Amino acid sequence: MAQTEPGTAERDLIIRVRQAGLWEMPAGDWARTRARDQHVKDVGMTLMVDHGRLDVATRALAQRRGVTLPDQPTADQQRWLAEMRDAPSPAEFERVFVNRLRAAHGVIFGIIAQVRANTRDDEIRAFAASANQVVLRHITLLESTGLVDYTQLPEPVSGTASASAGAALDLAATDILATVVLAALLCGATVLVLWLIRHPAKRRRPGEKHVPASET
Repeated sequence: MAQTEPGTAERDLIIRVRQAGLWEMPAGDWARTRARDQHVKDVGMTLMVDHGRLDVATRALAQRRGVTLPDQPTADQQRWLAEMRDAPSPAEFERVFVNRLRAAHGVIFGIIAQVRANTRDDEIRAFAASANQVVLRHITLLESTGLVDYTQLPEPVSGTASASAGAALDLAATDILATVVLAALLCGATVLVLWLIRHPAKRRRPGEKHVPASET
């Protein structure tokens, strides 16, 4: 069965995940040999192995869906690798390694999450979910080193997602209010119908006078 071409956002995700692996795999490999802290070495090893596995899945998906993938890091990624390569000491290497990768993972994490939440493509959704788990684990591992400089990370932004969420909450509140009012009206109508059934009005014949209840 032929696969349809992915949409722009889905195609961009596949390319970005591949692009991330092109520099994060060698960075993780360097961490194994150049870091002084064993925990940083272990983090580097995990990143290298995870991205290797994810890269296999990415290339297979790209081949099925007709997406052309990059084969080398971007100019920025090459610059980040150069910073690690030229670090004058193991301590400086660890600092650059952790902070560069933490910042990059934060960017791709948001992109993956957006596609995962909104795509209508089942295969892309499954791929995004898998990639999302990998990236979140890497963020957690990088932060566990204690070397992340959080002041250098970009401020969280409140964009269309937040606005949409607020609108959804407003809509939900309106719907709830309307439901409550409708339920109250239906309840009142039901009570009235039951009362009328239990207390049927007596029909008077023509010429018959109404006798008050006190006179009966």
